[in-house]
Amino acid sequence: MTMTAKKRNRYVYKAVRTNGSYSRNKKGGKIFKIFFCLALLGGIVYGLYFGGNELLDVAYKSDKMIIKDIDIVGAKNVTKAEIKELLSFKIGDNLLKVKLSEAESEIKKLKPELKNIIINRRWQKIKIKLYERTPEAFIMQKGEMSGIDFDDKPFPLRGFMSEMKIPKIIYKNDEERKRLLGFIKRFRSICGGFLDNILEMKINNMDDIIFIAANNATIVWGEEMPEHLSHKFKKFQKVYENAISKYKQIEYIDMNFYSSGRIIVKPVAGMLSE
Repeated sequence: MTMTAKKRNRYVYKAVRTNGSYSRNKKGGKIFKIFFCLALLGGIVYGLYFGGNELLDVAYKSDKMIIKDIDIVGAKNVTKAEIKELLSFKIGDNLLKVKLSEAESEIKKLKPELKNIIINRRWQKIKIKLYERTPEAFIMQKGEMSGIDFDDKPFPLRGFMSEMKIPKIIYKNDEERKRLLGFIKRFRSICGGFLDNILEMKINNMDDIIFIAANNATIVWGEEMPEHLSHKFKKFQKVYENAISKYKQIEYIDMNFYSSGRIIVKPVAGMLSE
């Protein structure tokens, strides 16, 4: 073997030893870093737990964490005084001890006329946002008139609600009530202001939807036919407007034969307009 070959072999052997040592050092460095990170994380958790408890204790006793104001927004028919009486906290209580979710749930339970309530902490203040329900129809509940919305939630009428021009729905069971509410929701989107003319809405023994209009005319709507609702109402509207201009009083308009191209109008006897 030549001198040059021997030197080359020594360099290769030295490089292999060096690389192996570097690999072992690199692995050891990774293990040290992992151990250091875990120790650091443990120290942070320990500090937060014990130090955090001390900080919370200081916050609970601090005058800066006292509720100095309760701000209620969104109250229209429900009064702010009513809401404040139902709160489990008051001005002067510690801001951090207030259980917001419990307060929200309790008020929703006691005030069905609220669709939602959101309570948030602010600096030295509690902010309460109310979302009131709006009646889409009237119903009778325990002998009293109540409102009901499209969530099928009955609630007591407040303020201006009893004067609203919305139909009273008469039903024999929950299924009929939900069906009538669903019809009103669809009908409102296509009938414009005509819904204001409807005093009552119900389902007869033939399973037809019946309207009682403000002029005491009975309107037998017949099948709901949601896919033809808009076209059916346009046909009805023309017949209805023509009938009230022609007759002093209408007994009923029957839409049961709409699909066959017929609409029956029966005026009250002797009530032809002059």
